[in-house]
Amino acid sequence: MKILFYTFLLALITLACKNSKAEKQSGADTIAANEKDTAKLSNFPGTAIYIQLPKGFVWNETAMGFYKEKDGSVIKYNEFKKMRYAANMPAEETMGSLTNQQPITINGYKGEIKTYQQGSTGIQLDLSFGDASFMEFVEATYFSHQEQTAKDILAALKTIQVKK
Repeated sequence: MKILFYTFLLALITLACKNSKAEKQSGADTIAANEKDTAKLSNFPGTAIYIQLPKGFVWNETAMGFYKEKDGSVIKYNEFKKMRYAANMPAEETMGSLTNQQPITINGYKGEIKTYQQGSTGIQLDLSFGDASFMEFVEATYFSHQEQTAKDILAALKTIQVKK
């Protein structure tokens, strides 16, 4: 359990220390998920999942998600949990202590958000939603002292839409 936390911490440090800026997502991947929507949504590449990103988040290949260079926060699609779910294996592999769990509706699909405390400074939000035909998993990580980032990420997760 500690190994995964330290791996996560090392990845954040590596990203923070890089001299290059995060790659901005191309405009072609930013489209409205529904014709009724007026806001532009960003796509998790290779998925049907779209999100209205908080300010400062851009696509980053190294982080395999949307990354906020200023503070190291990440919002990413969790393909590993989706594969485990599809194989009828337990999808729960999150490290840390579960501190909160609440139901949520995402784009008309029932789901839940779980909050985990990771070590003394890390927070991870795990969002899962779907129906009998599919299940999607998105996770976000940030440091516990980043209260505004936490609010922004939670608000962004609530904007997720699925384009089928």
